[in-house]
Amino acid sequence: MNWALLADVVSLVLLTTGGFFVFSAAVGVARFGDTMSRVHAVTKPQTVGLIMCIVGAGIHLPVAGDGYNTGWQSDIGVLFLLVIFALLTSPVTAQRLGRIGRREGLYGADATMSRNDRPAKRTLRKKDPRKS
Repeated sequence: MNWALLADVVSLVLLTTGGFFVFSAAVGVARFGDTMSRVHAVTKPQTVGLIMCIVGAGIHLPVAGDGYNTGWQSDIGVLFLLVIFALLTSPVTAQRLGRIGRREGLYGADATMSRNDRPAKRTLRKKDPRKS
């Protein structure tokens, strides 16, 4: 078994699995009802799927080209920067969307939420007498 065939098989497995994760993220966004579930569906599997696709493409680049040259080295560098960018921006986006969802009250229906997911009936903050 030569290395090119092995790299092609590993690349194919990573690309297919990553595509499945990205597809499942899209289905999760379409099927989940409340904002918090959709945020979870967008960030977790989409990031994993994107990284798997990029790693699969990175494994395939040296094999598909004409050997060791600077062209595919720069391509792998760009793919590495894409992975770093995805890992840095996805948690920040999820945190911001979750905070906005909590602040704006974008919860699901009370009947579909568990006791832990439901917002508090009363707040612990005391009302400012000057604002009354």
